[in-house]
Amino acid sequence: MIAVVFKKELLSHLLSRQFAICTTLAVLLMSTNGLVTSQSWSLKKASYQAKKAVEAQKPRDITYYGALAADINRSVRLRSDKYLVAPRALRAPRPLELFAQGAEARLGQAVPVLLFEVPHIAEQVDPFNSDNHFLSLFSTYDLVYVFQLVLGLLAILMASETISSEKEDGTLRLTLTTNISRAQLLAGKLLSGVTTLAISTALGFIILMIVLLGTDGADVGLAEWWGMGVLFLLSLLYLTVLYLIGLVVSCSTDRSATSLVCALFLWALLVIVLPNTIAALLNERANMNEKNDQADARAAQVWDELDQVLQDLVRAHGQRRYPPINLIEQGRPDERFPRSGLGMFSNSGSKPELYIKSIADTPGLATFQDIFRSGELLRLQYAQRAWNAQAPLVETFLRRLERQDAQLQRLFPAGAYAQAASAVAGTSQEEFYGFIEQARDYRRQLLGYLKDRDAFGSRAYFNDDSGWEANLGDMPRFQERQATSYQRLHQSLPALTILLLYAAGLFVLANRLFARYNAA
Repeated sequence: MIAVVFKKELLSHLLSRQFAICTTLAVLLMSTNGLVTSQSWSLKKASYQAKKAVEAQKPRDITYYGALAADINRSVRLRSDKYLVAPRALRAPRPLELFAQGAEARLGQAVPVLLFEVPHIAEQVDPFNSDNHFLSLFSTYDLVYVFQLVLGLLAILMASETISSEKEDGTLRLTLTTNISRAQLLAGKLLSGVTTLAISTALGFIILMIVLLGTDGADVGLAEWWGMGVLFLLSLLYLTVLYLIGLVVSCSTDRSATSLVCALFLWALLVIVLPNTIAALLNERANMNEKNDQADARAAQVWDELDQVLQDLVRAHGQRRYPPINLIEQGRPDERFPRSGLGMFSNSGSKPELYIKSIADTPGLATFQDIFRSGELLRLQYAQRAWNAQAPLVETFLRRLERQDAQLQRLFPAGAYAQAASAVAGTSQEEFYGFIEQARDYRRQLLGYLKDRDAFGSRAYFNDDSGWEANLGDMPRFQERQATSYQRLHQSLPALTILLLYAAGLFVLANRLFARYNAA
């Protein structure tokens, strides 16, 4: 009997106006935006590859260690005719971003790795300029967004009239006079609804798979195929939850019009109103402008303390200012830089500059190096202190709010679906946090490398005269470690569990309501 109900309901759903309109709209949205998003992603991947090549070349271009300390364009050029900037830890674009953008739209992919600053801010990888000027006219969204709104609406509308409309027509009472039980009838209707939604889901995934396979630079491997399979099941589970909500509404009302209004209200409340209200309230509470100002003030106090300590250091050696550049004597100017002066120095806290050309080898130079080594090692300690003062405001507080938002959003089917999908696609906030930690590990490796070479007490730290250039060919390189498929699945478990609990609870509730439903 379940098979009979299944076939009847499936045919009814497939021929309905709701299915035709919502499925067509979803296909059009995913097709057009998929093409636009794939072009943007290709540009992003090309930019990432170009910047990765620049990072690979930097150790060959850098001729003095101090170039790693300040993240500004230098006025002194290298022999390769490139300007010096600090290394960057780069995060590769995720191919499944086309399916679930997650936090990618608001998080950066490049983290500056400075010697005297703990990495915590990511920059956007600058996209290449496109010849297609119409790309900027399209707003980007992903499959998750389309499923949350359009197909989610289809699911709840299809189910909202399943019981109540049959009661109005009188067919429900007639059906129950046969030997089919109410539980079997409800199961048949649920299976037919899920099958109908699976068809729409499959159409959307097939379209985006074709777009992804045709995207330049997209390497679709086993992990990506696995991710797409999990995302398909996850999307179908979300639509099943919305269908069950509509089914509960239908089992609670006697008229199809009432069911339709209640279903639309619940869809708007659970998918649009409550999630966005929570996000807006937490965003208002964040007030990061004020927090950033407070953090900068705390860091400034730490750097002011360092200035005093450095002054005490140089006075202990009979000098007046740090660094005691007066101890350095200039020799014959370098032929490559005939007009270069003594150099440049800025004692600017986390981004100091020191570059000196044409140095004469005198006893004062050795004294300068000893003082400078002690001073810069002190600067490393104060850099950690400055970050410890800033972190509660610019990172700990913000991450706590973000986790609160994630926990609250997870209470709603749409939020749980979005979180689980971003985790599987590798675009979640948690995976970005992991990238920041990798950048910090890389900085620690870089500092260990420099300390092993006594770089801070070396003439090559601030000078690259002929014969004194720093050789950074063996400098550690940043290698991103992406989360494995298992780790991503594990990360999605809390949200996935919520969806499963929703589905189980709603099915039990619908079954109990229908058992007491008056079919007359």
